[in-house]
Amino acid sequence: MRIETYTKGDRLPSLIDGSVLHSALLFRCMEKSKGCKPYMLVGYNDNGEEEGHLLFVKRSNIRLLPPVLSVWYSINGEGVYRNKEKREEIFAKFLEKVFEKFDFRHSFIEVTNIEDSLFAYGTLSSHKFIPMRDQRMYISLHSKDPQERLTRAYKAHIRKAETYGVTHRRATNEQEISEAFNLLHRYYISKTRRKLPGKEALHAMLHNDDGTLSDKAKLFIVEYNNKIIGASICLYEKGRASLAYSCGLRKSYPLQYPGIMAIWAAITDAYKNSYDHFEFLEARSLPYFHRKFIGTLLNYGGKQVGTLRWYHFKWNWLNKILRAIYV
Repeated sequence: MRIETYTKGDRLPSLIDGSVLHSALLFRCMEKSKGCKPYMLVGYNDNGEEEGHLLFVKRSNIRLLPPVLSVWYSINGEGVYRNKEKREEIFAKFLEKVFEKFDFRHSFIEVTNIEDSLFAYGTLSSHKFIPMRDQRMYISLHSKDPQERLTRAYKAHIRKAETYGVTHRRATNEQEISEAFNLLHRYYISKTRRKLPGKEALHAMLHNDDGTLSDKAKLFIVEYNNKIIGASICLYEKGRASLAYSCGLRKSYPLQYPGIMAIWAAITDAYKNSYDHFEFLEARSLPYFHRKFIGTLLNYGGKQVGTLRWYHFKWNWLNKILRAIYV
């Protein structure tokens, strides 16, 4: 199998439809994001047909105290494959390409958002990756109205917010998108592992090439007295909606529950548009001291499923120690 590496969005070929985490849409978003350099690996058979593709991103982060520049590679999900029976075989070849770029300038490689905890277990273990416990959280929308899955407290919170006149809808113009972006930016600027894309990147994510609103990503806003007090961004693929970012001015508007309403806006839209599942991407790879956030998501009727995330560090001695602890 021949593997081609693409580093420019305008040179990407037509790709097999699949996970939004490995889509051309997300590639172009990462391309415009500060501290990110995306690479799209595309595998072709002897007939020149695509067998699969994988998006991985070179990320960098500067910390002032102490002054440290961290550079690492991130693989977010399994990839997209024509033949599911060959996906682990092709993934192994893609991983070799990633290691070709991995050198002493980079701190580690991470593989996260793996749906099947056994996927490529042998391949990752043979490359001395360290498996760590992780979780996915999702809501099934095909079997029950999400309103019925809410806890009693969250039903009361949403009713109370609506009584105060709080509304939610999709952002449809540049002013709404800009105001919502500023709100999200103020919230995520302090997050070290969850970075919001830049304004230009976000615009590329939410729009098609012709400037119309995209069906692959939506920005929702929560309004109170004609002011945006909450926002969320949801990504879409076949049968699934995935909440990527959300925030609300909960300290300024505690009785309007803007954070709860921002997530609820995305859930209700996914249900109305007949998606089967709604996943909380922010629930993945959370450090222990953020586990309270998991409890918050359970109030929407979320289900937890165990999975793994994998890390490979540039220091072999550290890989050996961590594998002795976690394997």
